[in-house]
Amino acid sequence: MPRSFPLAIITDEVSQELDRIIAFARDFRLDGLEIRSMFGRAFKDLTSADLKQIRARADAAALKLPCCASPVFKCDVDQPAQVRAHVDIFKRSLDAAHALGSGIVRVFAFHRKHTPSTRDDLRRAAEQFPALLDLARQAKVTVGIENEYTTMVASGAETRDFLALLDGPNLGVVWDPCNIVFMPDSGDVVREDYPAVAKRVIHYHVKDARRVNGKPPEHCVELGQGEVDHPLQIAELRKAGFQGWASLETHWRQKPLSAEEQHLPAGYGFSANAEPSSRICMAHLARWLDQA
Repeated sequence: MPRSFPLAIITDEVSQELDRIIAFARDFRLDGLEIRSMFGRAFKDLTSADLKQIRARADAAALKLPCCASPVFKCDVDQPAQVRAHVDIFKRSLDAAHALGSGIVRVFAFHRKHTPSTRDDLRRAAEQFPALLDLARQAKVTVGIENEYTTMVASGAETRDFLALLDGPNLGVVWDPCNIVFMPDSGDVVREDYPAVAKRVIHYHVKDARRVNGKPPEHCVELGQGEVDHPLQIAELRKAGFQGWASLETHWRQKPLSAEEQHLPAGYGFSANAEPSSRICMAHLARWLDQA
């Protein structure tokens, strides 16, 4: 019986090396890989030769490459030089998406200024997106805005209000319910936040965390041991007619990641202890998708 959605893993949550990643994918009958850092290089620094190798090996293993996990707009909206640099990264990300056969480039909505984000915060962030959407439309690629607690768009309400400021069929949400758990005063992220964006979700990131004594968590935890009811989230995605992919983004390690590594994941240090934890979490996620 096919799974509820096609299933992938973000590559550096296993290893920096293709052999290990492909072996992992084979063991769990994955449908694809989501490309982030590889070969010790951040996504933005992958070379043309890297991309060609990744595509050839993925094709040989019958693995799709649905989404490019770029770092675009994880920067300060009030720093024009940073914004220009990230637009250049986005242009290279579109080239990478073409080389990999990916339909989505994941982006963010700038460093957070207030909690919750104000209407002016969201307006200033949204003003930077029409240029990206025009470039993506020409490249026939969809822009996926990830809700992320360090950026202006994280909660369901913030994501909904941000999307309302923009037009275009090539913009959707890379939905990560766990990211909301890191916000102060978050509630039931599946029942309370997800309905605000249900019809706009095009890709689903899966990890877990839990608050301690009501305070935002410092680290992620084993999938199923935190506050995100992923079996319910899977059911709600199916109910909303979701047509995208689920990607495991483990972020949990038996030796915890630093805050910096969680915020900007990349390279050998990030992947050093990743595979054992990802095997545990992928077993849970694959079972939930099989059962659904």
